[in-house]
Amino acid sequence: MRTFKPSTMISLTLALLLAFFLVTGCATSQKEMTDEANSVRVPPGDPTEFWDAQGWEDMSKAEQALWGALGWTEASWNEEEKPPASEDKYWNQLSDEEREAAEKLGYTKDSWDNS
Repeated sequence: MRTFKPSTMISLTLALLLAFFLVTGCATSQKEMTDEANSVRVPPGDPTEFWDAQGWEDMSKAEQALWGALGWTEASWNEEEKPPASEDKYWNQLSDEEREAAEKLGYTKDSWDNS
């Protein structure tokens, strides 16, 4: 049976602990990144003020998808092309899909119609 010096055992233990924390830390980071990409923020207060202050690149993929359901693209958000038709619609003129997206972005009938 082979024996190790105490210093070798300490080094081996530290290496194994470091490897464990690196592996579990990376897995957590991947999960957090996935959660962040799928998250939709709830605006505090007026949703129009909140979203107007956001750049397209500041939004999660899920938020971009919801704005996409309302016809927005990165170019229209950045005012490089005209806004989508939903911009000029009242709440009751939105399709079910558009209304659902607007709700998930924090809008209500009143906040949408008064924006």
